[in-house]
Amino acid sequence: MSNARILADLMGTSTTVPSSKLSLAGSDLPTGSVLQVVQQHLTNTQETTNSTSFQNTSLTATITPSSTSSKILIIVSTQSYTSSTGDIGLYGLNRSISGGSAGDLGTGQIFAANQKEGLWQQVSFNFLDSPSTTSATTYTLRFKSHTGSNYVYHGWGTTNGGSSQIMTLMEIAG
Repeated sequence: MSNARILADLMGTSTTVPSSKLSLAGSDLPTGSVLQVVQQHLTNTQETTNSTSFQNTSLTATITPSSTSSKILIIVSTQSYTSSTGDIGLYGLNRSISGGSAGDLGTGQIFAANQKEGLWQQVSFNFLDSPSTTSATTYTLRFKSHTGSNYVYHGWGTTNGGSSQIMTLMEIAG
């Protein structure tokens, strides 16, 4: 028997925790707390473009914030290469709220993949968004060719044991 139980018995009190103390709402947590996490994981997928305009990839994830003051931390990990030297792949993000039109997050060209022909490069970046909504919010990774003279590949497909592309969304209490 625990010391707390012995003391409670001597004092004639209960050690039962009231049910109102057993659960927490997001509003009970301090600013900066992680409220929920959503992850999309794609395997063995490859996409390509030689367009100089951003193209959506298949890497997309949706989260529904619990408060309009919440922030969403987007973490992306994928792979890229260009088909020839002299070009680079550029990556960015867009956001759509409740299935509405997608808008650039102002991320522009977050990451430039390397220029060495046939050399895969890991692409990883984070972005903190403030969507100011409690509606379903979808984030999509997009990419393009800088010059349009060569192809940019996103995800190495089944080559080298297969690829793994991950987008993680974390709701952070605001």
